[in-house]
Amino acid sequence: MKLLRSGLLLSLTLLTASAANASEAALNDFLGRIKSLKSLETRFEQTTRDANGKTLQEMTGSLLVAKPGKMRWHTDAPYEQLVVSDGKLVWIYDTDLEQVTIRDMDQRIQETPALLLTGSADDVEKSFLVGEEKTSNERVFQLVPKDPSQLFESLEFHYQNEQLVRMMIFDAAGQITEIAFSEPKINKSTDAQAFVFDVPEGVDVIDGRHGR
Repeated sequence: MKLLRSGLLLSLTLLTASAANASEAALNDFLGRIKSLKSLETRFEQTTRDANGKTLQEMTGSLLVAKPGKMRWHTDAPYEQLVVSDGKLVWIYDTDLEQVTIRDMDQRIQETPALLLTGSADDVEKSFLVGEEKTSNERVFQLVPKDPSQLFESLEFHYQNEQLVRMMIFDAAGQITEIAFSEPKINKSTDAQAFVFDVPEGVDVIDGRHGR
């Protein structure tokens, strides 16, 4: 009986160590990809489905990100919206509503996961548990927030070789948002003015910055 118990304890210890090593390897692999990405310019197609797989919304647009913390996310009509970050502040411009919302960048990470691509590896390690799956042609990194107050339950980053091809966002209601990227330009020079937002005249401004 003692031998059996010792064998079980050894097996559990080996499994725990193996899982820890796999988790650390996944984290290091994903962090390496984040560190190597200096900028990304791409088109995207975004599809949101409910828990039963029914399509709720489809849209297209363009994404430009650059480190540190800079992003320009523009969705095409009829769901036109512009999100711009300069690394400190984020502007969300709803053209139909003629309204601009200004927020600190840290408040928007949970609502705009693409900003993770522009962040530091330390921030990712501090905020997420990272796992990895391998398919026949993709490596999939799963990020689960350590903070349960996030608006999403998990994220997936899908790579083919070194190329990010799509993101998946899973929320508590069972909805899944897939963002498929195309025509990528990696680590090219970017126009600094792309990350500057001038509030148009006559639009409503909602200032949600800390201390405002």
